[in-house]
Amino acid sequence: MFEHILVAVDFSPAWARLESHLERLRALGCQRLTLVHVLVSGYTQVPEVGHGPHYEKRLEASGAGLRKKGFEVDIEICAGSVTGELQRVARARGAGVILAGSHGHSALRDLFLGNTVLDLARRTDRPLLLAPTDAEVALAAAPVCRPLLATDGSDAAAGAEQAFLRVLPRCRRGVVVAVGRWERRREYAHEQAVLEAHVAALADRAGARGFESVLLGRGRASAEIARVAEEHDVDLVIVGKRGHNPVTDLLLGSTAEAVCRDARRLTLLVPQVS
Repeated sequence: MFEHILVAVDFSPAWARLESHLERLRALGCQRLTLVHVLVSGYTQVPEVGHGPHYEKRLEASGAGLRKKGFEVDIEICAGSVTGELQRVARARGAGVILAGSHGHSALRDLFLGNTVLDLARRTDRPLLLAPTDAEVALAAAPVCRPLLATDGSDAAAGAEQAFLRVLPRCRRGVVVAVGRWERRREYAHEQAVLEAHVAALADRAGARGFESVLLGRGRASAEIARVAEEHDVDLVIVGKRGHNPVTDLLLGSTAEAVCRDARRLTLLVPQVS
């Protein structure tokens, strides 16, 4: 999955911080990068589509630096809808993951020249890795090695669970967190037993590698995920989303924006398995 990552490059001031995440992803098996910049016509603050060579030169310079670090790198300049073009290139080149930056209080909005990562998260048919790029978030220097899976045991979580199990062999002991409603609410008492059984089944699938589990009976999901991630020194949060529905239908009822904003670390959004 992480062997080949498509990197969405917007050349904003945040690009340097996004670029700094790439070396860390080698620990997850990343060997190949496809750097993509999408030209959007009609945006007044950048050169028009006809200035593609300007961006191609900048993209090639970034690629050259990454090749020196041992990555296999391709570049592509294209024009049109950012979401549509990123998906098209990912399919054409066989990238397993799309990497995009999220930043500041608006987290997923106002990125890529007016197009939004929120739209990409809604529509993408493959995992989307969101990297915090705002200056106030401290960037870890160490390779990615401590994953956290957020699950509710539903079908929507199956893809995220598969992704978590795939990265476990490359990582330190992972963490699984589930946030329910059973604490002080008898009508949800069955929920705890169901989740405990589901997490136990996941542990069997994980084998000897294993993971820590944290089952919580109350709380706002995104806030609890962030708290557990901080307490366990997690550097990758993995969460599922329901098909191509709006991100407000994300697993655990939390929006992608809330999870990414509260987690303040790499967040992998994995589509529901079809």
